[in-house]
Amino acid sequence: MNYTGNPKEMPHKFALSGRNSGTITGVLDVSEFDNATIDLTTTLGRMIIKGRDLKVKNLNLEKGETDIEGNVDSIVYASKQTSESIFKRLFK
Repeated sequence: MNYTGNPKEMPHKFALSGRNSGTITGVLDVSEFDNATIDLTTTLGRMIIKGRDLKVKNLNLEKGETDIEGNVDSIVYASKQTSESIFKRLFK
């Protein structure tokens, strides 16, 4: 995939093969990862992958693509966080 437009408009796709390898497109950032969790920011929001022996492979943020390996147990799309602080929301 050779996407040359605005990174926030990249198409997002996730393909998992056999619960142990996958390809993700529309990746804007990898917030954090370890053997149990991969936390990504995608064009559709935050994506959290949990499992065992997880690895981020072939990360290319210019193309918005990454491959993952490991034993995937769950995939969750988290709600987009508001940029407004908790104090502003409390004292409206």
